[in-house]
Amino acid sequence: MYAIVEVGGRQYRVSPGDDLYVEKLDAAPGSTVSLPALLVSDEAGITVGRPYVEGRSITATVMGIVKGEKLVVFKYHPKKRYRRKRGHRQQYTHLKVAPETTSTQEAQAQAATVSEAQEEA
Repeated sequence: MYAIVEVGGRQYRVSPGDDLYVEKLDAAPGSTVSLPALLVSDEAGITVGRPYVEGRSITATVMGIVKGEKLVVFKYHPKKRYRRKRGHRQQYTHLKVAPETTSTQEAQAQAATVSEAQEEA
């Protein structure tokens, strides 16, 4: 099972148990966040949302805030004695994708109930 989720304007492919590094979120370490699913692939097939898949969301646990690699920003004007060197380290939120949520399992159970009712009719 995998899903395409949207976080911070970017899309990521995730599976249960994956580690994900996204732009810094306002969430405390240890808390859970719900990520909207754009596409879900499971045993039943592929479901594409418009723009999101209804009733499906991916839950992730915030493991902490980490810093990325250092980037060097160097400004230089030739023949003018102008040189400026600065560094930058982007902050990322480390997420651990949880197994499928109960809301997803409930949605599947409801879909199965509806299909059984349609078969009986």
